[in-house]
Amino acid sequence: MLLQRLFQPINFKEALAELVAMAFFVYVGCGSAATQAGDPGWILGVSLQFGLAITALAYATAHISGGQINCAVTFALVIAKQKSVAQGLVNLCFQLVGSIIGAAFLLAATGEADRTAGGLGSNTISSGYSINNAFVTEMLMTALLVYVVFETAVNKKSVASNNAPIAIGFTVFLAHMVNIPITGCSINPTRSFGPAVVASLNGTPNLWKHHWVFWVAPLTGAGLVALIRGLIITKDNGSDNPAIELKEADTSINDDVKV
Repeated sequence: MLLQRLFQPINFKEALAELVAMAFFVYVGCGSAATQAGDPGWILGVSLQFGLAITALAYATAHISGGQINCAVTFALVIAKQKSVAQGLVNLCFQLVGSIIGAAFLLAATGEADRTAGGLGSNTISSGYSINNAFVTEMLMTALLVYVVFETAVNKKSVASNNAPIAIGFTVFLAHMVNIPITGCSINPTRSFGPAVVASLNGTPNLWKHHWVFWVAPLTGAGLVALIRGLIITKDNGSDNPAIELKEADTSINDDVKV
């Protein structure tokens, strides 16, 4: 059983969908931070941008990859036996490449207009907050996101149906409203990686000092939810299924329906 999970065939169409979605997610999400930071109400605007971006891209890729667009979500799905280890690793690699591509296009589009302290919307720990503060909030908000993914998109008993991406988008919005003042809000290691790579190559210093926090904390939160709740949902579902599987609309006519 273990070997079967490790060596399941790789779906490169799924991985490519993750690359494309991650590139657009970084561009539009981090792009809003790169061009709006410091403006009145910018935290609300950037939070909405990230939330709407994940909603749109989850809908766009749900039928191909399940709309993960976050290696913390991918990690949780692997632990909960929703994805094979091999598929999870390939998806991670493609997500990382997509993140770098998105950040590279963002640099080309904004250049010197980027006003964020981190550069290209990179995640850093804000002045006045400690590593512990950053770790706790990144872990908790990622746990919230993964919990909502499992309960709305994976759980077959969910009432969300095709609206799961909306619930997930709202969750991303909520997490950003809390985390932006503290860390810039990651809750997504692959989202953090690309901007850090491109901005540091462009000369922005000190982006790697606390970068580990934006991997360890989200993966910890995701892993805990997968172990505590995800495995139970997988067992209750009776079989493995994609992260988000949009259900076909029931177009059949039931003559027995009473009004």
